[in-house]
Parts: sequence; structure tokens; C-alpha cells
Amino acid sequence: MAAARRLAPALLVVVLALALPAVGQEPQPTPRGERIIEAIFIWRLVDELDLAEGQIIRILPRLKALKTIRIEMGRRVPVLRREIRQLVAQQPRDEEAIRVKVAELNLLRAEMESGRRRQLQMIAAVLTPEQQAKFALIQETFEMDTLRLLEEMRRIVEEQSPPRR
Repeated sequence: MAAARRLAPALLVVVLALALPAVGQEPQPTPRGERIIEAIFIWRLVDELDLAEGQIIRILPRLKALKTIRIEMGRRVPVLRREIRQLVAQQPRDEEAIRVKVAELNLLRAEMESGRRRQLQMIAAVLTPEQQAKFALIQETFEMDTLRLLEEMRRIVEEQSPPRR
């Protein structure tokens, strides 16, 4: 276990370097990049929460369900927003159609948030109070920390790259 902890930072640097776009390119979400970030999140949970094998087995399906909810929101919400924008831009406006689409968007958000809360409650049920506290902190800071780490890695890669002509 000690050897794994010593290798973890080096492995993280390699994984992050693979996730970074080429110098000068705008970052684009990719399935590979999303899988890498998901792996980093899971690795961080297992490491920082010091999860037992039984806990990991019970939590992983919940994390997958949370990912599915996030993907579904990302797939469906932009479509509904676009439809609402189109309805609002029409002249004359169809007020009833606008109300229906807004209600559909609100219902989708409520259903997804309810599913998200349910999954988080099931995760919390598996964790000790200390692990719950650490999990809450990781959830609050993971995205910001990951973006900061990716930016730092991008800077390191740019500094080590030969100058472009």
C-alpha cells in the first residue's frame, strides 16, 4: 500500500497529461477526458475516505447512477432551453406552449434533483460520519480543484514544450 501511495502522484501527472489538449487547443469535453476525470474522482474518494472494499462495492453503482443523471441532464436540458427560446422568439407568442415547455423543464429538473438526492443518501448510508464529512468536502471542491490542477498541468506542459515557430 505504501508503494501505491508513492506512485500515485506520478501516475496522476501522467493521467492528467494524457487528458490535456495539445498546446494552443481549446479544451473540449471528450469521453476519454470525462472517464479520466471520473477515475480521478473515484481514486480520490477511495484514497481520502479510506474506503473498505465492501464500501467501494456499494458506492460505485451509486456513483454510476449520479453520472447517468448528470449526463441525462446535459442531454435533455439544452434541448428544452432551445425549444423555449424558439417559442419565446415566435410572433405571435404561443403562451400556452411556453408554459408547457417551462413546466416540462421544471419537472425534469425536480425529477433529476430528487434522483440525485436519493443516490447521495444511499452513499451516505454506507459511510461513517467522518467519511460523510470528507465526502461532502470532496463534492464541494472536486470540480474547482480538478480545473485548477488541469490548468497547472497545462502550464507545466507548455513550459516544457519547445517554442513554436
